[in-house]
Amino acid sequence: MTLLRYFLFFSCLLASGSVVGQSTPPLERLISVDIRNQHLEEALRQISKAGQFEFSYNPSQLDKNAVVSVRLTNVPVRQVLMQVFSTTMTFKSRGNHVILVRAEQTDSEPKSLLLDGYILDEQTGERIAQASIFEKTTLASTVSNPFGYYRIKLPTDLPAIRLDVRKQMYLGETVLVRGKFTHSVNVRLRPMPQPISVETLSIRRSEDTTQTVAPLASVPVTMPVVVADSTPPAGPSLLERGRLGMINLFVSAQQAVHDINLNRDTLYRDWQVSFLPYIGTNHRLSGRIINRYSVNVLAGYSFGVQAFEVGGLLNLVGGDVRGFQVAGWGNVVGREVTGAQLAGWFNVVGGNVHGVQTGGLFNIDLKPMQGVQLGGLFNANLNEMRGFQVGGLFNATLGEQPATVQLGGLMNIAGRSIHGVQVAGLINVAGGDVRGWQISGILNRARRITGGHQIGLINIADSAGNVPIGLLSHVQKGGYRRFEVGSDEVNLLNLSYRTGVKRFYNILSAGHSFDRENSPRLSVGYGLGTGFSLSRATMINLEGSTYHLFYFQNYNFQNYNSGWNQQFRLSALLETRFSKHLSLAFGPSINWYMSEDETTKPLTQPAISLYNNRYSRYGTMTYWSWVGFQAGLRFGN
Repeated sequence: MTLLRYFLFFSCLLASGSVVGQSTPPLERLISVDIRNQHLEEALRQISKAGQFEFSYNPSQLDKNAVVSVRLTNVPVRQVLMQVFSTTMTFKSRGNHVILVRAEQTDSEPKSLLLDGYILDEQTGERIAQASIFEKTTLASTVSNPFGYYRIKLPTDLPAIRLDVRKQMYLGETVLVRGKFTHSVNVRLRPMPQPISVETLSIRRSEDTTQTVAPLASVPVTMPVVVADSTPPAGPSLLERGRLGMINLFVSAQQAVHDINLNRDTLYRDWQVSFLPYIGTNHRLSGRIINRYSVNVLAGYSFGVQAFEVGGLLNLVGGDVRGFQVAGWGNVVGREVTGAQLAGWFNVVGGNVHGVQTGGLFNIDLKPMQGVQLGGLFNANLNEMRGFQVGGLFNATLGEQPATVQLGGLMNIAGRSIHGVQVAGLINVAGGDVRGWQISGILNRARRITGGHQIGLINIADSAGNVPIGLLSHVQKGGYRRFEVGSDEVNLLNLSYRTGVKRFYNILSAGHSFDRENSPRLSVGYGLGTGFSLSRATMINLEGSTYHLFYFQNYNFQNYNSGWNQQFRLSALLETRFSKHLSLAFGPSINWYMSEDETTKPLTQPAISLYNNRYSRYGTMTYWSWVGFQAGLRFGN
């Protein structure tokens, strides 16, 4: 039973090793061979046995009498075959077979050559996947496969062939290729030095070995300090992820690898033409090339533009744009824009903007913007804005706005302070101070208003240096707010609320006559007022109000008199403060009353009549006027 268990255990090990070997393509399997003076067929048999695969070839294409000697340890099958056949045969794998085909031989001088080989770690000898291999003159490029193998085609008419190899976390390598013919070139890369900690190292010093050998000395040397920031870097914002996602949607996988590996390399071209980001004169290195002039039939991808770029649909730029950029759909730029952007749909910029942005739908900037933004729907800035914004629906800026004009069809939003003007059809909101004006159809909201005014139906501010103008204004600090319970000659009970600032405030009021004969049951009014301080505890209020009077019979709303019954009042009131939150206000008023019916003047208390039952020459209105008096207790700041 024990022997059976051991047998099953080793069988599983062998089976698992066989599965792993089968999952690796035959040409990439690591083998060791020691072939000495063997005929070619015997050499191929030993190679196939070591790699656990089968060869497939036409026997007539092989020289059976050829003698082979090769001795290699732990290298890919491809490298063994390169040494056996050199350039006389080509080989490729299919399934678990390696197919050998005789290379084409031409009498004329070839116009191109193939370079292939492996990219290796200089320290460990491991093969490096996804390394970028390119030639700067022709912009030919490729990426090493998962097993570190690369293959690149180059023209033979180059004055000199230099192969550049780049890989993230490795030092770049440039290889001068001396032979202009097809052959293999393996490249070894050195890893980048790791950060050095604070310590004293001993460096050995020796003399020239051709002279008398001196004793080795240890010299203490203090190395420079490289301190890594322990704070983890902040992740990209939602909009930044959206911008990168849009670029990745149109960029090929090989271009994305080049962008990572060549982050320290920049190439330059005077011009480029592309049909798609990966089909153009800059080939798959387009993401690392700065162009002076760029033309993209549908969409293009580059590292930068220095003069002009036009795109039928999209312009994608990973770096800076300096000049003019126009696209049928949109412009997406990773870093700064200096100049003008024009897009049928949108402009999205990840860096600073100095210039003009015009988007049929919207403009979005992730860093400070200085200039003009024109968006058919909206403009959005995640940072500072200095300039002019016009949005069909709204403008939103989360940072400071030192000198800005915002014009929004519906609303404007400023995350922090704004020095300038906000004009919106509905709403203006500022999270900080407004040094300027807010003008809207409905609501203005700010922390503090200085140097200008709020003009809108509703104005709200924490504090205001100037007078807000609107139907209803509320100022939290330093504002004027009074709730009053009072009485006058029309209503025995009046409830009113005054809000705004002392120089200009709004009055909302409602009254009840408590069913006196010929008097209105209810009244609702609105007014404006201003106050002048006589002393710390005394104030004069000048107010103008209008009231609509409602007549009911026994609170039956169906018997409501819907005629025009309007009262106008001008008042001069003296307000005397008893305490911080309690005061008494009283004073005379002059009143005018007009009605479409012949109702007597709506008085519940005696008053000085000015004229009665005066009829209009041009209608059915009847007029009254009198001098009245009002008084009330006020509660508020």
